[in-house]
Amino acid sequence: MSEARQRIRARFRKGERVRHISHLDVLRYWERAIRRAELPLLYSQGFTPHPKIAFAAPLPLGFIGEGEIVEVLLQERVPLDRFAADLSGQTTPDLELRDVTEVALGLPALPTLLRWADYSLALDGVTPADASESVNAFLGTETFPWRQEREGKKAREYDLRAGVASLRVEDEQGGAVVEARLSCGQELTVRPEQLVAALFPQATADRYIRAGLVLEEPSAALHAWRERGRYE
Repeated sequence: MSEARQRIRARFRKGERVRHISHLDVLRYWERAIRRAELPLLYSQGFTPHPKIAFAAPLPLGFIGEGEIVEVLLQERVPLDRFAADLSGQTTPDLELRDVTEVALGLPALPTLLRWADYSLALDGVTPADASESVNAFLGTETFPWRQEREGKKAREYDLRAGVASLRVEDEQGGAVVEARLSCGQELTVRPEQLVAALFPQATADRYIRAGLVLEEPSAALHAWRERGRYE
């Protein structure tokens, strides 16, 4: 049975022209690119082997991603510069490899490390001044109860304020662009569409860009605390 010998974390972009392709299509794209590059991708065992590729979080349809994260397990070690060069030769500017790093095999699964997502939201129907006023009022509250209606599903109620780490408005040629860091963890995920609906009900988002993802950097002490309730 093959075992993982290397875990590589890569950041990539998903551009304008491919923002409407599905997450499954993105997975297939990277699997095929890795295979064409003849890199030793690890597959699961069994009747239907699956590539050992993990994403921090799927990017919603229609979103542009400037700092998406994917991890790949290899069954043989490969120098990082060779991995980056060979894989970049099989990609396009629409789904472009940005950088690669090696991480420890024993780290928790990538999705469990995700904490925040940074978004850039270009708004139509609200001035920068009015958007700033709404943002300042929101940041001045301790809680902001929000009810998210979901078609065919039970409504979701949560504290929107707790899921917003930072929020500001930029004036770009007279248009309002909101820069937001939103919770993207397993306990609470805030969608940028809900932020727009709550703070700027009269506005629409001209574009959604996920500028980057923020991971927790676990330590041995933190892991011990979570596993056994004490530092070691």
